[in-house]
Amino acid sequence: MKKSFEHITNSWLYRVSKMIGDIVIMSLLFLVCCLPVVTIGASASALYFTVYCKYQKRSDSLSKDFMRSFKENLKNGIIIHMLYLIYGAVAGFNIWFAFNGLGDIKLPDWYLLVSFLPLLPVVFTLPFVYALLARFKNGIKGTLMNSFTLCMMSFPKFILILLIAAAAIAISIFFPPSALITPVAATYLIQMLTEKVFDAAMRVEKAREESNEETQSEDTDPEESDIKDDYDEVEEVG
Repeated sequence: MKKSFEHITNSWLYRVSKMIGDIVIMSLLFLVCCLPVVTIGASASALYFTVYCKYQKRSDSLSKDFMRSFKENLKNGIIIHMLYLIYGAVAGFNIWFAFNGLGDIKLPDWYLLVSFLPLLPVVFTLPFVYALLARFKNGIKGTLMNSFTLCMMSFPKFILILLIAAAAIAISIFFPPSALITPVAATYLIQMLTEKVFDAAMRVEKAREESNEETQSEDTDPEESDIKDDYDEVEEVG
């Protein structure tokens, strides 16, 4: 009986079925937690964290990982998402007003292109913001600022992330059943890019800290250093 069970669990059909089942479970958790709308940010962060744990850390606690991240990032996720919603609504009205005017009020043609400029803060922070929220604790301001910095540091990856997200949304809209797969598939592809950016950023930060430590050690008075060494020696002997 044991051998039969092991044979089943080691078969390619079982592995494929389990993989599809895990993807559907993660996608359903994400979609259900997005239903209140204001929780979309926290849900996106939780999905990123769950996909990261599943495929990077080899964790099988999908529901547990998702709900833990969702609860931890609920407050900041709601605030960040509401900021995007409100700002996006204002920027969207600005674009609509530029194209359609309001009553007898018409804006000059040159303003049509200018009207899209307010969207840039959203475009240049959104690709990394929920991944940062899922992986690091930087506060709301720090998360938004770091997201902007990462977009500037890795422009090609930033464009790819936007394209992957746009493609996933478009596929889900035109073929709704795909929504059971596209959230996880898109998050997995995005994670392959963001984690490389995070690693590069952490290496830069570590090198900067080491450089600062070396500078501080060079600026230290040699006499003070000798006194400290003597004091440490006495402490060790005592």
